[in-house]
Parts: sequence; structure tokens; C-alpha cells
Amino acid sequence: MPSVKLDSRNSFISGRSARVHGVKGGVSFGKRLTLGLGYNWIAKGVEQELPPNFGALNASVKLRYVAPFMEYSFYKKGNWEAVVPVQLGFGKSFLQYERFGKKEKLYEANVILYEPGMNIEYKILNLIGVGAGLGYRIMLKNNKEIDHSFTSPVYVIRFRLIFDEIYKQAKTWQSKQ
Repeated sequence: MPSVKLDSRNSFISGRSARVHGVKGGVSFGKRLTLGLGYNWIAKGVEQELPPNFGALNASVKLRYVAPFMEYSFYKKGNWEAVVPVQLGFGKSFLQYERFGKKEKLYEANVILYEPGMNIEYKILNLIGVGAGLGYRIMLKNNKEIDHSFTSPVYVIRFRLIFDEIYKQAKTWQSKQ
């Protein structure tokens, strides 16, 4: 069955709070395993000073990556579920600043990261899952041009539409018509 997820993870970049947003889509197998692909990016808020010759004072720190992911559900009881998510991200980090009304990138380089975690989720009416979790982002290949540490604990807030249950209920409703 298809699975679509929006998540917001709080982490740190060089000791400063940074929020990472993600959109994920995948396929669930037997209600235990989900495999898929996600896109993740750092929200606004983390900045770095630029040298005077760039024509701007500050640049936003950016991290964007595509991540194949796997989630394994190892505990289910009632409306509660515990899941181990793992993702391996491939993307870029860079500084972005505005000069003469145009966005410019600086120090753009490829990054690879590994992010394991553990999430607890509660299902509402078996249609929506809400949850929280804890993980850790490990930079396997970091951008050496940017003077920030992206390796960090990650705090997760999750919202999930449970498509297989929505499909079952729609099919049941349709057969009663």
C-alpha cells in the first residue's frame, strides 16, 4: 500500500537550533516494513557572516537532500506503534545570499548523511498517525567549505495518513451503497 508522510525534525547546526522538513513517499509491506524515498531541507533561520567583499552581510546555511528510507515497525499494541526509521541522504549543502535582488550560492558541495532513529506513533481512528521520535544525523561526507557541523541529535514530529486503512474503509463504504 502507498504511504505518504510529512515530517518536521528539529536538530542543531553548530549548536544553533535548525528545523529540517521532509516529504516522503513509499510502499508498505505487511504493515511492518515501509520502503520509500524522501526529500528533506533545512528551514530558514541558520545564518553565517560573509566577508565584506560579497556585498551582503549574512548568508543562509542550506542543506537539501534526497533520501531512500526504510521504516521497520517492531511493536504494535492497540493504537500504539514503535518504528525504527533509517535514511541515507544524498544532496548538497551551501550558503545562499542575496546580492542586487538575485539569490547567489556559495561553497556548494555534495554531502552524504546517515540518520537512524526511533519513533513512537499513536493512531487516531486508524486513519491518521501522530507521533514523535529521537534520532541522530551523522554526516558521512560533509561540505568542508562550510564552517558548520551538521552532525546532530534529531527530534521528530510526525503526521501520517494511513492509506491502507482509508482504502479499506472506502471499499467497505462503497460495498454498502
